[in-house]
Amino acid sequence: MDAHEKVKPSVRKDDIKAGLAKLGLKKGHIIGVHSSLSSFGHVEGGADTVIDALLETVGKQGNIVMSTHSANLSEDQRTQEMIALGISWLFKILPYDPDKTPVTTGIIPETFRKRKGVVRGLHPSLSIAASGPKADVLSEGWHRLLELDGYILLMGVGLDRCTAMHLAEKRVQFPDRILKKITPPKWFAEQYPEDEWEWDVGPYPDFAKLTQPCIERGIMKTMEVGNAILRLVRLSELIDLYIEYLKRNPDLFYLTSKS
Repeated sequence: MDAHEKVKPSVRKDDIKAGLAKLGLKKGHIIGVHSSLSSFGHVEGGADTVIDALLETVGKQGNIVMSTHSANLSEDQRTQEMIALGISWLFKILPYDPDKTPVTTGIIPETFRKRKGVVRGLHPSLSIAASGPKADVLSEGWHRLLELDGYILLMGVGLDRCTAMHLAEKRVQFPDRILKKITPPKWFAEQYPEDEWEWDVGPYPDFAKLTQPCIERGIMKTMEVGNAILRLVRLSELIDLYIEYLKRNPDLFYLTSKS
């Protein structure tokens, strides 16, 4: 083994549960989870162990939510005009079956969506899946997690994975210099309706830049389990802070565009 290669620890379910407890998670909590299994090192029992630890932590009255973005996309070539307009990507959405369509968000959500009692949303490409007594409502979208005062748990990944942060953007009046960059022309939106096509207009916001402000403000708790850094933040507090920063300096998050 290379002297600089980091040793992969062996992580058990009890290790993960202990970490979640230290973060303050309890029975009855509602948690939106973004994760990387490999970030832990070696997890005994794999993805199922992580899921079991989460379910046992929140109990039967708690809820777990995960992104289950679909793999049912066929990339379409952008024209030079689209590229000039800042269209970051363009995919045709193929038929979607919530019970069968695989996810692109990792092995943990892919395993989670197959669990008994898990409800997967009906969005053709950006679905989320949920378990627990409020699963039906939570599977409708991240706005439900916000309404129900839930938490965001990042397991070995950063805020760049937290798509719920887009909720803040609907509450901010962006200056024209940014609106022109992130708003597609009317003709494009009509020609490529979002229920049939997956696309985005750059630049994409760099959510990770809010990590340090979260820590400094005291709204984000962190700890390590194995090699993974776990981060926990109440979604309402995260959204409020992001709105504050967007109003003050939106350019901080919209500097680079995808080509």
